[in-house]
Amino acid sequence: MDYRISGIHSVPVLDFEIELASGVWIDGTASMPRPDYAYITLTDVTAGEAAVFARWLRDSFVPAPHLVWFASSLAVANGDQDPWPLPAEGRDEDIAAELRRHLASVETP
Repeated sequence: MDYRISGIHSVPVLDFEIELASGVWIDGTASMPRPDYAYITLTDVTAGEAAVFARWLRDSFVPAPHLVWFASSLAVANGDQDPWPLPAEGRDEDIAAELRRHLASVETP
């Protein structure tokens, strides 16, 4: 596998592409700058697609009480550096609703 250095976090990252559902592919980047912390960035996804990935990540690798935190590029671009916690429980639809609530809270210029 090849890696590159992230222009955002200045750490080694691995680019990936996974099939989220039959015929639905998403791209992303993953890095682990510390043993207990990782960045995973999804590229050009809907809230629904991001929710499916986030639920899988939460339920498979970071179960409660440890939480997956998220931020949107829109929030970061508007100066909001504080991530939001992913709900510790819930279905894809519940997570997508929280992602949409986050996006709605971001003020656009």
